[in-house]
Amino acid sequence: MAWTAPRTWVAGELVTAALVNVHVRDNELAIGPHLIARKTADESTSSTTLQNDDHLLTPTIPLNEVWLLEWALTAVSAAGAFKLAVTFPSGTFSGAITGVSGDLFVSGNGTVTNTQTASSNTATDGMAHRLRGVFTCGGTGGVATLQWASSAGTNVTMKANSTLWGVKLA
Repeated sequence: MAWTAPRTWVAGELVTAALVNVHVRDNELAIGPHLIARKTADESTSSTTLQNDDHLLTPTIPLNEVWLLEWALTAVSAAGAFKLAVTFPSGTFSGAITGVSGDLFVSGNGTVTNTQTASSNTATDGMAHRLRGVFTCGGTGGVATLQWASSAGTNVTMKANSTLWGVKLA
């Protein structure tokens, strides 16, 4: 949604839903990223197979929409080894991930298959990760889903209050 200059109301003017939607709702949506999902409980695994996160996924993104998406994550791993990826419906994603070793998360089409290995110092120290980028949905709408796993077969926990933020750009 694009910003629309707010309307100056006139005394006695009939305010309709269409006017309120454009001048209030749509402008609030255009202000910036909004909380889409919050992890409500810790989730753990020792599997090295990427799994869909139970909480950190978008609602269905309609075809041809453009979204700025940002995942703010805290993960804990005694072995200091965890990997993550995001799957998308058809379209393109261009962004970066911070808090990982190795190369930055790169752009891709549809399912982004490259994963990055991250590390934390001890079982009690959380490692912060931030994935941010722009997703342009292609000809088929769908859900963008965070996936994560252990990269060493040892326990890793995605902590409660990790979040997904987003804003529709077009």
